[in-house]
Amino acid sequence: MYYDTKIIHKEWITHDVLRLLLEKPKLFKYTIGQAIELSIDSLESFKHFAPFTLTSTNEDDFLEIIVKVYRQRNRLTFWMSELNLDAKIIISEAWDSYEYKGDGVFIAAGSGITPFLPMIRNLSKTNRLGDNVLMYANKKEEDIILRDELNELLGVNCINVLSREVSDSCESGRIDKEFLKSWVTDTNLFYYVCGPESFNDNIKEHLLSLGVDGDKIQVAY
Repeated sequence: MYYDTKIIHKEWITHDVLRLLLEKPKLFKYTIGQAIELSIDSLESFKHFAPFTLTSTNEDDFLEIIVKVYRQRNRLTFWMSELNLDAKIIISEAWDSYEYKGDGVFIAAGSGITPFLPMIRNLSKTNRLGDNVLMYANKKEEDIILRDELNELLGVNCINVLSREVSDSCESGRIDKEFLKSWVTDTNLFYYVCGPESFNDNIKEHLLSLGVDGDKIQVAY
């Protein structure tokens, strides 16, 4: 089933990441960690659907998506960045992407933070953040999505890791096996991983080699 909606808010939150709020269709329901397929109604010659995580919660009266914009004209995100308010959007029913199963470590790269945003927000809202940790990999500080919000929610448990810049407030390097060794102190925790496919594969391999059971590692689309 598909729903018609429209853009009600548009905001650049980094140099190449866009925050969009969509009108929430009547009867549209979803849960934290779910995603949708989205297309632009006006592009008759470009009827392409792409997946996006819903970063809002079902209690909100809007749908929020965070979009990493690629400037190639054959990419849907380029055309999304060109849209104005009230532009018509088509979305699918929500489908399962990630599920919060318990305390653990969120490991994200770039726009891979999006499935974890609604989880972290909801855990904070319900006073269940506990000792959950976020390891967040980016190239430079300017690439960090919603940095202030994540720092406010997680405090010292928000670990930003930069691969192409040195910063006093961030770790330097990559989230590799050596980096993980200092943080994977409890193999009974859950490990939530999201980023490019190669990132996901490498992190999962490292976690398994450090003694984490495969059932404790969650990797989605």
